[in-house]
Formats: sequence, structure tokens, C-alpha cells
Amino acid sequence: MEITKLSSKGQIVIPEIIREDLEAGTPFIVSRHGELIILKPVEGLTLQEVKEAKELELIWKDIDEGRAVTMSKEDFLEEMAQW
Repeated sequence: MEITKLSSKGQIVIPEIIREDLEAGTPFIVSRHGELIILKPVEGLTLQEVKEAKELELIWKDIDEGRAVTMSKEDFLEEMAQW
């Protein structure tokens, strides 16, 4: 286990022993589950895929916090057609 800290700019240094096999510029998916913060390296994400991952995270947050919208199949398909 290594110890690091959050900077005033929101940055965290990953200790050298942990980032041994990682290259500078490696993209990560970051998620939080209570006190646990997870960094998962991913390869080959496009900017669109990063944007979609962020949108999906917000959707799951709304669901987890009970703010999900329930609709009929027909209403859902109609809304999808507008996308």
C-alpha cells in the first residue's frame, strides 16, 4: 500500500511503484463507490466514448439516488426516436 494526497487543483500522484507498467497519457475511468475510488485504465477510447461514459455515470447516479424516470415502452421509443 502506498499513500498519496489530493492537491489543491484536484490532482493525485499515483506512486511510482503502482504506475510501473503505465504510460504517460494513459486514460482512466474513475468511479467512486462510497469511500472506495477506483481508477481503471482503458485503451483506445475516443472523445465521444469518454463523453458517453460521463453521461452514463450521471444516469446511474440519478438511478441510485431515486431520480429515475419511469415511462411506458411507447413513450421510451418515442423519446429515442427524437435522439
